[in-house]
Amino acid sequence: MKRKVIQIAGSTQLVSLPRQWALRNNVKRGQEIDVQEDGSKVIIHANSEPILETAELEVSNLGSMVPRCVSALYKRGVDSLKVTYSSPSAVGVLHSALAKDTTGFEMLEQGEQFCVIKHVGGAPTEFDSVLRRIFLLLNTMSDECISAFKKENYPLLKNLAFLEEANNRFTTTCMRYLNKVGAPEGLKKVGPIYYIVEGLEQLADVYKYVCQHFSKLDKENVKLKKEVIGVFENANKLVRAYSEVYYKLDSEKIVFIKEERNKVIEEAHNLFKKNLNYAEFWLVHHSISIANQTFGMIDSLLVLRL
Repeated sequence: MKRKVIQIAGSTQLVSLPRQWALRNNVKRGQEIDVQEDGSKVIIHANSEPILETAELEVSNLGSMVPRCVSALYKRGVDSLKVTYSSPSAVGVLHSALAKDTTGFEMLEQGEQFCVIKHVGGAPTEFDSVLRRIFLLLNTMSDECISAFKKENYPLLKNLAFLEEANNRFTTTCMRYLNKVGAPEGLKKVGPIYYIVEGLEQLADVYKYVCQHFSKLDKENVKLKKEVIGVFENANKLVRAYSEVYYKLDSEKIVFIKEERNKVIEEAHNLFKKNLNYAEFWLVHHSISIANQTFGMIDSLLVLRL
């Protein structure tokens, strides 16, 4: 069916609705209807009821990947998920998966070889405020890690690792929003912002590994060289710079992130040539990961902001 676009007042463009479709769906003058963007398509719904997405998942052969599969369907925007399994022990695994980062997913029905998980948290309504919390958590993890290393107070890192779990809840919420609602106001593309959110989740993973590894150092009496802590601190400067440039594009900071990333890589490679203990080697490796992960999100930011 072809429809001509009508131009009104310079910027407004209208397309008429098919008459028979409007009659079948009892569309009245002045009624509000839902319009959703889907790439090059625009989907129109005659009522304001949200579209409920359903899915089925057989988990008998998924093993340790069950939590990730449930999380993936949550991020996709699934509202009702029927899970089938051959062993009742799968129920415990599913409950553990739901307790982590799938906010609003609840197991509402359960049978001998199946259960039904539904999203009961309502429609996603926030994005920017949750994204700001993600940046805040990452900056907190960054600052506290540096402080713990400088003070040689490594046990502090044990509790800091729990912030990664909060970060996971926030990032999965943002991913679900993007798949369910689309790009937030002011951002025209879903792909780049989704990539950034996923990158921030992976960045928190690096800090989790740092905290898990180094919270045990106090018992082992392992010392870190100042230059090793220095390269880690330089890598962490990129995280704060990125959180700032995300909200206010600044060419100097973008250049700083690239040049500082290159500096971290060079410093790290020079340190690898020295006689490092295993803990120092870990920290230099994680410094490279932080620098590369942060710099890797720059291209998506440029797509969004330029």
